[in-house]
Formats: sequence, C-alpha cells, structure tokens
Amino acid sequence: MLAQLKRYFAGLSRNTFLLALASLFSDISTEMLYPVLPVFLTDTLGAKPTAIGVIEGIAVAAQNVVQGFSGWLSDKFQRRKPIALTGYLVAAVSKPLIGLSATWTQVLGARSLDRLAAGSRSAPRDALVAASGRPEDRGKAFGLEGIGDNLGAFLGPLIAIALIAWFAVEIRSIFLLAIIPGLLAAAMILLVHEGS
Repeated sequence: MLAQLKRYFAGLSRNTFLLALASLFSDISTEMLYPVLPVFLTDTLGAKPTAIGVIEGIAVAAQNVVQGFSGWLSDKFQRRKPIALTGYLVAAVSKPLIGLSATWTQVLGARSLDRLAAGSRSAPRDALVAASGRPEDRGKAFGLEGIGDNLGAFLGPLIAIALIAWFAVEIRSIFLLAIIPGLLAAAMILLVHEGS
C-alpha cells in the first residue's frame, strides 16, 4: 500500500501539494456555509425563501462571468500567483461579511463577492497546477488537486454541523469561523513558487 502511494505521488512537486491543500481549505471554508445559509437568511434575517434562489443565482452567474476574464488576465501578464492569491484572500474575507449582514441584500453583496473571488482564482490556479510538475504527471497533479477539492466539500458541512450540534456555536459565528480555513488556503498559495 505504501509503495503504491509512493508511486502515485512520484513526480508531484511541493507546489502540487500546496495547491491541493489550498483547494481543501478553501472548499472547507465555502462548504461550511451551505448547511447554515438558508436558515440564516430565513430565520435570522427574516428573508423570504425566494431570496435564497436570487442570491445563489446571481452569485453563481458572477462567478461564471469572471472566470474567463481572470484566465485571460493571467495569460496576458504571465503571473498566475497574484491573481489566485487575491481570489483566495477576498473569498476568505467575504465569509464573515455574510455573517455580519443585517439584510438579505447585504448577504447578496457579500455572497457575490465570494463567488467573484472564487471565479477569479480558478483559471490561474489551474495554470499553476498544470505548471507544478512534468507534463507526464499533469493528470496526477490535477487528480491530487481534485482530491483536496472534494475532501473539502465533504468536510465543510460536517464541521459546520458539528460546531452547531456539539459546541452550540451560533449560526452567525459559523460565517466568522469560516475565515480560518479560507486564510489557510491563501497561506498555501502564498507559499507556492511560481515558475517552479
């Protein structure tokens, strides 16, 4: 088993692992919000259920629009890391802004900011993953990044539910705590050496 793992990870660089960890932490941060956001909107802020659909629709549309632009920008300047780092930092900071919102329209603004940041970092991050190893190991590099991404998506809701059920953490505080894995994701990008 250990020999198989060593074979799988052979050819993957330090950057590859840092980028996979960035995906893990950022997805934990983002997915911590999914179990609590609808409850926060309807119970805490008194928004109508339709507000949830409006917020998610606009936020996801913003993410999709900005992805192409950020990819073009990172190609134009041949600088992936600063754009990716900015996206991770803005996404991390936007989570507490959601929790500090007093109205659903403020949530819309903060959630859209979060998704804009996520969209802006996607293409540069993928370019960093592609450059993180030899061409023949590119599939493994993206596979490892995907493992981090999916594991984060699995752990995020569990962490949020555990914080509420076991530690009686208030819903607003979940949004504030989500900044921690978000900043850890940004720290991983900060440690990436572009061009290596």
